[in-house]
Amino acid sequence: MTSLAEKIETRPNTFILLIGVYFLLNLIVRICLPNSLEMDEAGQILMSQWYALGYDTQPPFFNWVQHAVIDGIGQSLFALSLVKNLFLFLSYVFYYLAARQVLANQSLAVAAALGLLTIPEIGWLAQRDLTHSNASLFAACLFVYGLFRTLDRPAVATYLVTGIAIGIGLLSKYNFSILCLCAFVAVLASPSYRQRLLDPRILITAAVALAIALPHAVWLFQNFEIASHDTVDKLASDAEGGTLMQIARGLAELPLTLLSFCALTVVVYASTFRAGFWPSLRAGNAKTRLIETMFLVLLVFLLFMVLFMGTAQLKVRWVSPVLFLLPMYLCMKIDASGAPIGDFLRRFMPVILLLMILIPASLVLRITAAGVMNSHPKLTVPYQAFIEETVKKPAITPALVIAEDAFMAGNIRMQLPHTPVDTQTYRLYSPPFSWSKESPILLLWRDNGKGNARVPGRLEDRLKQRIGTVPPLQPQTIALPFTYGSGGDLFRFGYAWVRRP
Repeated sequence: MTSLAEKIETRPNTFILLIGVYFLLNLIVRICLPNSLEMDEAGQILMSQWYALGYDTQPPFFNWVQHAVIDGIGQSLFALSLVKNLFLFLSYVFYYLAARQVLANQSLAVAAALGLLTIPEIGWLAQRDLTHSNASLFAACLFVYGLFRTLDRPAVATYLVTGIAIGIGLLSKYNFSILCLCAFVAVLASPSYRQRLLDPRILITAAVALAIALPHAVWLFQNFEIASHDTVDKLASDAEGGTLMQIARGLAELPLTLLSFCALTVVVYASTFRAGFWPSLRAGNAKTRLIETMFLVLLVFLLFMVLFMGTAQLKVRWVSPVLFLLPMYLCMKIDASGAPIGDFLRRFMPVILLLMILIPASLVLRITAAGVMNSHPKLTVPYQAFIEETVKKPAITPALVIAEDAFMAGNIRMQLPHTPVDTQTYRLYSPPFSWSKESPILLLWRDNGKGNARVPGRLEDRLKQRIGTVPPLQPQTIALPFTYGSGGDLFRFGYAWVRRP
């Protein structure tokens, strides 16, 4: 570990190689796990059936990239994991490059970038089941790199990079706009950097960002109800307890959300930098004040959401667009304090290497030890066994599968990559199909386990939309053991074949 720290200190390429190997390991781990899908993965497979300017409550950038990769190399776990880990790898690279703009010490720049692993949302959840957030993280890291380059050495290229990052960010997650807002206010409030906003080259940033985001913005305007229904439903749910109760819940959850996001990172840096850590927090310079202003604007925004927008559930997604800067900020404070770095990186690296082992190991154990822990993660649902029993063994070729929801639809599409899969969840898309006596339609849902199989009403409604008159249906059920489940654990599928008269 000492030799690794020394190599990283003297050879910057060692850092790139280290995180490259780490994300390659995570890619291999995902390929080795069952080919059932997590929630976001299932959405990507389902929506890879078509290109669109918008799909649902998330912007489409990750969908476009994932679809392009599937078109290029085929649908597989490898294609899913490749895109995810490529975005994460590039995020760490640009975060490191951004840190190099504000930190002269190579050890601190490396510690800043590797510190992303100490943030649960980025270190663990990003690997388990995040897609759009990973694209947004990449855009945020690219944005910070472009921003710091522009503040110190403005050029056409730096304004261009910043504009590209904003455009990609807005196409990745709508909450990326929080980072843009916080950065704009912070730069505007800084006498040292305010002139960068008055530079005519800022028009390049605006034009490029607008050109990238405008097509989806038009779609969003035309389909706002589809894109916003999740947020509206959550706000309505928050309001059920009354305004005062809602505000009280929001104010109580705010510090918990901030603590859950920041605690591990602060503990890691404090324990490895030791006695000099807490005094260093009193140091500062123009760059640290810039980030502090961004944190303050974020806090004001969150309070506004609680007090005036009725947000009682302050999830991590509201703070992550800005607080991902925490590792870099802590390293900037250490740097500004002038405290000797000493062997900080040598103490820091064992913690990071431990996380690099624990994160992929935990992803494996939560699946392979599911039966022992009496849990049923999504990857253990036996979709492959269901298709083997009901489709492949009888040698039936479905013309179309209509699934109960997008999660189930994506999983079935994963098992039947050449079969169109439909669900009422995506009202803007109806995959074409060729229905015949030899190729029936398959309806699929979760059975309630009560032994009285019945086709859900929403599935019948969707079927009627697709074929008109619905023939008599004969619903069936099948119970199959969970992958890695304990002996008596069964998942019950309900299904029905719709044969052409």
